[in-house]
Amino acid sequence: MKKLLTLTITLAITAGVFAQNKSVKAYTVKEAVDYALQNNTAVKNGKLGVDQAKWRNLEIITTGLPKLAANFDYNYYFKQPISPALGNAFSGGVLGDVFGVLAASNPAIANILSQPSQPVSFVLPHNISTGLQLTQLLFDGRYVFGVKAAKELMKNARLSSTMSDNDVKYSVMKAYYQAEAAIEAKSLLQENLNIIEKLVTDTRATFKEGLIEETDVNRLELAQATLESQITLQNQMGEVALSNLKFQMGLPLNDEIILKDNLTELKAEIQTTIAEQFDAKNRIEYKMFETGIKLNEYDMRQRRVQYFPSLYGFLNYGWNSQSQQGGDLFKKSSWFDQGLVGITLKVPIFDSGEKLASVKQAKIEGLKLQNNFENFKSASDLQFRAAQSGFNSALIDEANMKRAQGLSKKIFDRTTIKYKEGVSNSFELQQSEQDLATNNLKFIQSSLNVLNTKADLDKALGK
Repeated sequence: MKKLLTLTITLAITAGVFAQNKSVKAYTVKEAVDYALQNNTAVKNGKLGVDQAKWRNLEIITTGLPKLAANFDYNYYFKQPISPALGNAFSGGVLGDVFGVLAASNPAIANILSQPSQPVSFVLPHNISTGLQLTQLLFDGRYVFGVKAAKELMKNARLSSTMSDNDVKYSVMKAYYQAEAAIEAKSLLQENLNIIEKLVTDTRATFKEGLIEETDVNRLELAQATLESQITLQNQMGEVALSNLKFQMGLPLNDEIILKDNLTELKAEIQTTIAEQFDAKNRIEYKMFETGIKLNEYDMRQRRVQYFPSLYGFLNYGWNSQSQQGGDLFKKSSWFDQGLVGITLKVPIFDSGEKLASVKQAKIEGLKLQNNFENFKSASDLQFRAAQSGFNSALIDEANMKRAQGLSKKIFDRTTIKYKEGVSNSFELQQSEQDLATNNLKFIQSSLNVLNTKADLDKALGK
């Protein structure tokens, strides 16, 4: 029993040490955004997209640079090719005279000429050929436009990465606001609950003395139960909101975090002056459309130049070896080298309309991009007007809710005092408490709306 008690105490102390060592980090909105810009998956993928574009650019450029390749081939003719009656081809005429002279000094040639009808093979069973080939693109219109498009491709990747950063910043800010709103709503409701719990205790004592009816106690208990239910709901909403914030930041969901900024401080940092001018050119999407249209133009041009000739240069240098026996292949006397240099000109003549169809597709894609670009200009203007109106309405609504909250607090405080003095009844106290709780939640929601609509407005303006 003593050992069991000792083990239990040890485990309890160990658990306490681990609990103390568990780090809980606090974040402001800016710190949360900065963390997300390093750890959010979308941001990481945006940066990887830029790296991928760099390598794609290198791939495009290297297609026009020299290429060097090596080859090694071994062939074994288990059945050698035959040239029938080859001696007849070299008898008579000029060739006959030439080979007649050669036959005088070469018994092998003399043997062939002596048997004009005998089949002859000029291939030995074992063959090795190896060599190097150097190729260089001299002219290809597609390469010219490919290099030009590579610059725009890189620009588009950077814009896409920046857009991912902006989207993550927007999502983190909204998630932070939502989580903080749930925390503050719970705090306000808890303040009300503390007051109601004290009143319930006092009212029960008064009821036991027979000075009030049980209905008065029940009304306050109902108000207490309603507040406890609302607090539970806000607590659940707060947990979900914090989990969403951690997800948007790229934090493990099991990590504990604390929010440093409150809604009042956050509202104090925003500018309530509403922008009157809107310019779609400030939006990342605008620049991405421009880049996309340029890329489409280069794509269409490189498809058109497929009608033009392409010119390549090459240099080959190789070695060959043939032998009757495999072991003789690598003898020095068996090897012969050869070299070749030249150019290749490819001229397209007829492709049954394949290139024309390709060009037409690129042209149609360009028209679609242009239509989407014009649609974006109108849609972004509409988005700005809606965000502007929403922010303005949120400011007015918050001012009204702040006034309503203040009035509800005064009414509740006065009603509480009257109730304690016996001037007011429990019904009026319950009603004033419900009004205060409702207006507290409405005020928190209105503050949240101000921050959210400001984030929407900044996004619409391209900030």
